Amino acid sequence: MSDSKQDYVALTTFRAIGALCVVQFHCWYMVQPAWSESWLFMGIVMWPDYFFALSGFILMHVYSKTLFTRKDSLYNFFVHRVARIYPLHLFVLLALIAFECLRWLAQQKGVDVGGHIFEQGKQPKYIITNLLLIQAWGVQHANSWNVPAWSISAEFACYLVFPLFIRYKLIERKGAAVIMSLLAIAGLIFIQSRRRDFDVTYSFGAVRALSSFTLGCLLYQYRPAILKSLSFIPPALLQIAPIIGVLIAYKVNALPLVYIPLWLLLIAGFTYENTWVARALSWGPLVQLGEMSYSLYMVHVLVLSTIILSITATPDLFKAFIALNPFLILFAILGSTYLLSLFTYNYIEKPGRAFVRRRFDRRPKVAQTQAQADLAKTG
Repeated sequence: MSDSKQDYVALTTFRAIGALCVVQFHCWYMVQPAWSESWLFMGIVMWPDYFFALSGFILMHVYSKTLFTRKDSLYNFFVHRVARIYPLHLFVLLALIAFECLRWLAQQKGVDVGGHIFEQGKQPKYIITNLLLIQAWGVQHANSWNVPAWSISAEFACYLVFPLFIRYKLIERKGAAVIMSLLAIAGLIFIQSRRRDFDVTYSFGAVRALSSFTLGCLLYQYRPAILKSLSFIPPALLQIAPIIGVLIAYKVNALPLVYIPLWLLLIAGFTYENTWVARALSWGPLVQLGEMSYSLYMVHVLVLSTIILSITATPDLFKAFIALNPFLILFAILGSTYLLSLFTYNYIEKPGRAFVRRRFDRRPKVAQTQAQADLAKTG
């Protein structure tokens, strides 16, 4: 089956799994000691690298042959990328600013809201870096506002670099591809040398993203050769193996760098769409959750911020909440996040994306190609 007819739907489901793992981790981090760290899958710190690699893979799938076919193609590429990430990012940022203003008003009335207002990561100066999506480019000294948005800033850097990959054939030409792969691996080794847990965000987030993104681009270009070399492995086994590998890596506390080839193998393996594994992960509700993954990822901080506020505003209620069974706590937070993301996906993210494209797209209003449909589904 040709690429133009492939949706890679199962990969969308993994976006949902990754987003929920991130929410789960932040649940533990924010409401500890409601449950022990060992109760959770802490290896989720590596999921952003899956997102970055998948983004490179999908952008190659959609744009590698068309990015410079028209004089306005590059302009429209940036319009579509901004439309994809910015409306929801702006909404959450404004919501957090409003939340901080409400804390200030409550404090003026004598309510104990805990901590200082508009300080540390909530300083007004960080509003500018967040609006410009440069908060993960090494220009800050701390995480700020919507902390998970560091990865959106880092991915935005990838969008700026991607056209250079295509224009100068840095992925297509084998010599250049070797150099790009070495630079990407060097970037990941650098990150590993800086942090044992790979958890760089505001400091070297863009380096981390560009490294995994580049490998995702290279994977798309050379996937046929890679899969041919692995053709002795049944496709279903090729899909299950990296999943097992991720779980083993977590169990043995492997270096985070180990996860990178596992994510790449996972992406490559699930381009086989006719296996029982891929069909199971292509179940409609799972795919729908995957399409909502950006909202899940971005808005869960609003739920957690409310919980944090309750620590001082309603301490008795908070104590009763964290006294619940850990499963109930996680279910409550995930359920609240899902309901909020259902709203933002349908009334902020999708309409915002459509508005930006309608307002700024210079392309004739023709039906989307299948490749564009892939991008709308996978990101």
